[in-house]
Amino acid sequence: MKTKFTFCILCLILISQISKAQENTPNSINHLFEFEQPVNRWSTGLTFQALTGFREIKSGGRNYDSFNEGWIGLGVGFYADYKINKVWKLRAEAGINAYLGFDPYLNIQSEFQFTNRWSFYTGAGTYFNTGADHLVQRDENGTAILNPYVQLGLRYKMSKNWTVDLRYQQDLYARKRATNFNNFNKDGPLATFSLGFNYRF
Repeated sequence: MKTKFTFCILCLILISQISKAQENTPNSINHLFEFEQPVNRWSTGLTFQALTGFREIKSGGRNYDSFNEGWIGLGVGFYADYKINKVWKLRAEAGINAYLGFDPYLNIQSEFQFTNRWSFYTGAGTYFNTGADHLVQRDENGTAILNPYVQLGLRYKMSKNWTVDLRYQQDLYARKRATNFNNFNKDGPLATFSLGFNYRF
């Protein structure tokens, strides 16, 4: 798929840039378990994302069919960072993504800075399906309010206030399961790639 090929090219470019950035850079592992008081523990800002991805659609009824659906969209959010030490911090992020619909989201991330400019993070969160009837249990349409996901990504610090953010995100469950009421139609988990910017206040 074109989306996967483009993502692989971006990853190769990032890896080459990371290798250059690591030259003459102190080893961040030395600071991982140092818990001295940072000057400023808290920081906040905004995040802007361009989104693309795909999911599998299965339609029931007499003529069973299955195909992959691609999509593009935009996202905006607010974040709060808590700095544990020189290289390790936690982030809480909340916002809304607009692609297949308008999906509010909330996630928690753990970020490790391995060079002066590059950092790696992992996280978990959930989308909120405001059209569903139950929080976790699937309703008659096969949907639920909470739709959990996991994510991982890279960030590159361009300046004191601006950061580039490359992210991959994977839903843990199908967005819509097949039921009698929805004629056994199923919307599979979303796989999302995003490239965006973070602005620190």
